[in-house]
Amino acid sequence: MSKRKVNIWFALVLAWLVPGLGHFYAKRMLHGLFYFLVISGLYAAGLIISDGTAVNATDHLAYFMCQILAGPITFGVEYLRNPDSLSLGEGIGIMAHQSGTVYAATAGVLNLIAICELYRRHVNPDEPGPSDTMRVDAINAASEEA
Repeated sequence: MSKRKVNIWFALVLAWLVPGLGHFYAKRMLHGLFYFLVISGLYAAGLIISDGTAVNATDHLAYFMCQILAGPITFGVEYLRNPDSLSLGEGIGIMAHQSGTVYAATAGVLNLIAICELYRRHVNPDEPGPSDTMRVDAINAASEEA
């Protein structure tokens, strides 16, 4: 039985569409689950903290560009957002809005890092990565004992 080859470009698109999905496609289930939970949770926390005002392309373009990295859901949230709902100081505190905006933008940047890690893992499958530090330490310790 031959091993299924991973189309890396398809995996990268999947990883942008849904955080962690590219890792699932590449049969890296634990990594995919971890990235999905962390990135989606951080993005959702940003939306919850800010009461849905975190995604705002007109007022926070730089943050919005980072939030797009978390996936196409950002376009949907921006489309569904009521422009009149941004009544800072009355309906929602400025700190809650800013914190939520930063959380959602951080989720996008983390998704970019996860996508880069997926690509790096495809190009250099035998080279240890950030998640392999324990394994590398164990290999180095075993080789020193021999």
